[in-house]
Amino acid sequence: MSGRRAAGPQRHGRFPRKSPFFWPRILMIAGVVVAIAVAAAAVLWITGNQSPLAAQRCEVPAEVRVGADATIAPALESAAAKVPAGACVKYTIETRTQPELAATVAAGKDAPDLWVADSAVRVQRVGAAMAHEITVPSLASTPGVIVGRQGEVPGFATWTSALQTPGVRFSDPLVTGSGEVALLGALSEVEAGRAEAKTLQAATAQLAQSESQRTGEKLTDAKQLEGVASGGGFAIVTEQAWLSFAQTPAGAKLAASMPHTGSVSLDYPVALTAGGRARGGAVTDAARALASALATEDGMKALADTGLRPVDGSRTPDQKGVGSVAALKPASSESVQRTLKGWSLQAIPFRSLVVMDVSGSMNFQAGEQTRMQLTQQAANAGSKLFPNTAALGMWAFSIGLGGGSQDYVELDPIRKMDQLVGGVTQRDRLVADISGLDQRTGGATGLYDTTLAAYRTVKANYDARAVNSVILFTDGANEDPDSLSLEELLQALERERDPAKPVVIVSIGITEDADAETLRKISEVTGGTSYVARNPEDIPSVFVDALQARAQ
Repeated sequence: MSGRRAAGPQRHGRFPRKSPFFWPRILMIAGVVVAIAVAAAAVLWITGNQSPLAAQRCEVPAEVRVGADATIAPALESAAAKVPAGACVKYTIETRTQPELAATVAAGKDAPDLWVADSAVRVQRVGAAMAHEITVPSLASTPGVIVGRQGEVPGFATWTSALQTPGVRFSDPLVTGSGEVALLGALSEVEAGRAEAKTLQAATAQLAQSESQRTGEKLTDAKQLEGVASGGGFAIVTEQAWLSFAQTPAGAKLAASMPHTGSVSLDYPVALTAGGRARGGAVTDAARALASALATEDGMKALADTGLRPVDGSRTPDQKGVGSVAALKPASSESVQRTLKGWSLQAIPFRSLVVMDVSGSMNFQAGEQTRMQLTQQAANAGSKLFPNTAALGMWAFSIGLGGGSQDYVELDPIRKMDQLVGGVTQRDRLVADISGLDQRTGGATGLYDTTLAAYRTVKANYDARAVNSVILFTDGANEDPDSLSLEELLQALERERDPAKPVVIVSIGITEDADAETLRKISEVTGGTSYVARNPEDIPSVFVDALQARAQ
């Protein structure tokens, strides 16, 4: 046997003897790993959380066009410069007005890839499908405020009461964000039970009509505030507009507040346009990268510099403004769309012939007053609902009132409310006509002949720029045995109806004595609506509803 000892198996639990270089090597390897990790982390931070390989591949960045208005464009420029290079995107911020952007996006021609709208409502108005293309719900916010001279700013309980105030400087809600937040603030109050729907409707009817008659360009928030600074009163604008204007010498004299109920804010969403969708995820990623940059401390400072608040509506410590804002609960989407459509319709000039029943039954008691007295009160209130640019005329009718077989008499032809006739405005003439109706009561109801004559009169003098209508007011059924039959009247209205010159009949029945079914048929054949005030206390509100009725 050899003198060399054969190697046997090692005992369990024992390690081989370590080389003297073992631990230094381990420490060296660990140090290299840590160095690599630190370097990788640095690269990831610099390149926007992408790997070094991905960063190296960004040889040609994606060019993304962003459309925005002047209120947020400077903040977007600042944020775009802070987006990490690794995002591999080059932004071009294009500054246009919101109406211009909406029109461009809707047309789909030369539209930017991303649209920073001032509100989600504006995006939805471009098209229902656009609502699904909002890739960032909000970049910033700004509430609506009420601005007046320092010491003269009214303290309103609600947006609705502010909109009711004569002389309020209020912009078109279909054009400006400031008009939108005020109108939607009032609508939120109605839905919350803090204001009456009819009160808001009456206020918007006047505002819409007045706005529709404005000549020249629509007034910007800055122009509205200039008017307040020079002429007093108050304007409804956004906080951003006020803070921006406050930097001017004239603006330094103004102060802002908001109603006790709170406010609605513009939310500045980012929507993909048709062009942006076609380019896929790169544009969506670019939108989110821009939003992330705005959400940083630098981004929020850039927003504050332009007068905007961050998404949550809070203020940065050094930002001026109206302070904390109580956010009104947003109105339902259906109510918002209906209200804005209503504004569009109310903005169309109003031209109507009001036809008043003065038959003997109008002297009947209706509670503590006669039907005629209640009608006169309602008509006087209704006459105040219309701006000077509205055009109204008035007839009275009962059998034989106009002499011979004519059942109606013209009290005043259709004229604009501010037109002077003999030194008296049409508005004052109509008020006098209404006051004298109780002196004409008597006889029976000559409904059918009068209705057709009124329809033909309005149609003969049709105004293509306006909603042309007959407002027919009666407390009974037709009592003229020598007149047209109901069937003949409906056939004549159907035959003479001209889609190119639509004239609607809005009928109002007073008390249960009115022939509600007949009135419904008469209005329906012309595309109009019918109302019935079954109780005396309903007469004023029903009359106002009818006067505000549009071609819906």
